[in-house]
Amino acid sequence: MAAVQQRVLNWLYSVLTSEYQDVNRTYHDVAQALSHYSSLSPKTEVYTYENGVSELLLQLSGTLPVAFRGTTYRFPVTVWIPHQYPRAEPVVYVSPAEGMMVRAGQHVDPQGRVYHPYLAGWAEFHDKSNILDFLAILRDVFAKEPPVVSRQSQSTPVASPRPQSIPPPVPPLPPDMTKSPTPHQNAGGAPQPPPPPPKQHEPIAQRPQTQPQPPQTGNSGPPLPPLPPSSNARAAQPPTLHHEPYASNAPQRQSNLRYESAPPLPPQPQSHTGQHYQSPPPDPRQAPPLHGAPYGTPPTQSHYQQPPNQPQPPPQYPQQPPTPQPQPKPKAPIPDLLDDTTPLPEPAAPAPAPPIPPNPQKDALLHTLAVALHTARQKTASRNIDTQHSLSAQHTAMLTALHALQSETAQLEALEGALSSNTASLNSSLASADALIKRAPQMTPPSIDDLLVAPTAVANQLYDAVAEERALGDTIFVLGRAVEKGRVAPQTFVKVTRGLAREWWLKKVLVRKCARGLGLDDGSGWGREAGRA
Repeated sequence: MAAVQQRVLNWLYSVLTSEYQDVNRTYHDVAQALSHYSSLSPKTEVYTYENGVSELLLQLSGTLPVAFRGTTYRFPVTVWIPHQYPRAEPVVYVSPAEGMMVRAGQHVDPQGRVYHPYLAGWAEFHDKSNILDFLAILRDVFAKEPPVVSRQSQSTPVASPRPQSIPPPVPPLPPDMTKSPTPHQNAGGAPQPPPPPPKQHEPIAQRPQTQPQPPQTGNSGPPLPPLPPSSNARAAQPPTLHHEPYASNAPQRQSNLRYESAPPLPPQPQSHTGQHYQSPPPDPRQAPPLHGAPYGTPPTQSHYQQPPNQPQPPPQYPQQPPTPQPQPKPKAPIPDLLDDTTPLPEPAAPAPAPPIPPNPQKDALLHTLAVALHTARQKTASRNIDTQHSLSAQHTAMLTALHALQSETAQLEALEGALSSNTASLNSSLASADALIKRAPQMTPPSIDDLLVAPTAVANQLYDAVAEERALGDTIFVLGRAVEKGRVAPQTFVKVTRGLAREWWLKKVLVRKCARGLGLDDGSGWGREAGRA
C-alpha cells in the first residue's frame, strides 16, 4: 500500500465538494483505491450517458495488475465515479492502448464496458460496496478472461495463394461433332448455346475432312463414351466439322468453369452458325471429378469459355478402335434425341400425399383423457372455491383478533406506564417512611391530644363539644353527691348548678348542630341521645 500525496488528496477533496452528494464517503473510497493501486491516477473528464446527458465526473484511469498464467499483466481500465456515489454504481471501461483491442467476453462488451453482478446489486447494498472491493473482483475476472488482446493475434493470417488447380481435361467429343474453336470465342463474349449436332441426312460430301489426331497413350482422361447404335455407321468415318472459314486444327483450350453435374440437353437453335463453339454435355457417368466446388450450389449448364492467350496441349487419350457390330435389319428409324427439336416433357410434379386417416383408438384415448382432465379440473375448482370461503372466514377472524390484540396491547402499555409511575411513587414513600422510622427513636413523643385529631374542623369542633358536654354532666352529678353528703351547701349547689346547667344546654345544642352538619343525625337527634346518655 503506497501513500497518496497530500496535494492529490487536497485536489480530490476540492473536486468532490462541488458536485458530489456524499463527499466524505466518495473521498474515503477513492483515496483507499489510490493507496492500494498506485498505477491509478485521478482526473476530471466529461462523461456522456446513454441518454445523451453529459456530466463532469471524477475519473480513475490507469492499469490493473493481474496474474495470468504465472505472468503479471497490467490491463488498462477507466473508472468513472457518478455524482450519486455511493448510491449509484461506478462505470468501468477497458481502455486498450495502441496495438491492442478489446476482447469481448462474459463480463466485457465489444465497446469495453464492464458488467458484473457486483455492479448490478450495488444500489441495493451501497452501504457495503466500494471501489476497492470491486477492483479486487475485477482482477479475478481478468485473470480468467483477459479483457484485451493484441491486434496481431486477432487479425486473420493471410492465406498463401494455392496453386491454381487445372481442371481435368475435357472428355473427347463424338467423332461427328469434333470441330475447332473460332476466334470469336476467344474474344471473351457472352456464352452462346451450343449448336445442334449434325443431322443424319446431311451429306458427308459437304463436310471437309480433318486430319485425326495421332493416337497417344496416357492416363490423362477417361475413355471414350460408347456411341449410340444409330451412329455406328458414322463412327467408322473420320471426324467431320461444319464448314468454317478458319483452320480446323486450332489448339483446344480448357475451360476454367467448374461444374457439379452434367448439364441438361441444349435447345435447338434456329440457324446453324460456326462462329461460337461449345462442346456438347459430357456423359454424367464419365464426368471429371470436382475440385474445390462449394457444397450446395445448384447444378447449372456449364459452358466451356476460352481463357485468352492460354493455349493448352490437347488432351491425350488412348485410341480405341470402333467396335464392329452387325448391320441390323431395316427397321423403323430410331429417333435421335440429340437431333430432335421437340422439347423434352418436364417431369410432372408429384401429387400431394393423401391425408392420413384418423386413428379411432387415438381419438377415443384423447377423448377419454380430455373428459378425465375436465372432471379433475371441475373437482379441483369446486374444492378450491370451498376452501376459499373457509380461508376468507379465517382471514376475517384473524383480522378481528389482530385488532383486538392491538387494542389490548395498547391498554397493557398504558397500564404498564401507570404501574411504573405508581411503583416509583411507592418506592419514594417507602424510602421516606424508612427514614422517618430511623429518626423516630430520637424524637419526643407527642401528646395524646395532638394524636386525636379529627379529619375536618367540624368534626374536631364536635369532638370538643361532646367532651365538654360530658364533663359538665359529670360535674353536676358530682355536686349532687356532695350536697347529699353535706360537703357543699345547698345555696352554693343551686347557684353553681344553675350556671353549669345553662352551659351544658348550650353544649348540647352545639353538638346537635355539628352532628346534623356531618350527617350523623338520624332524625331523633344524635345530640339528644348523647344528652340522655
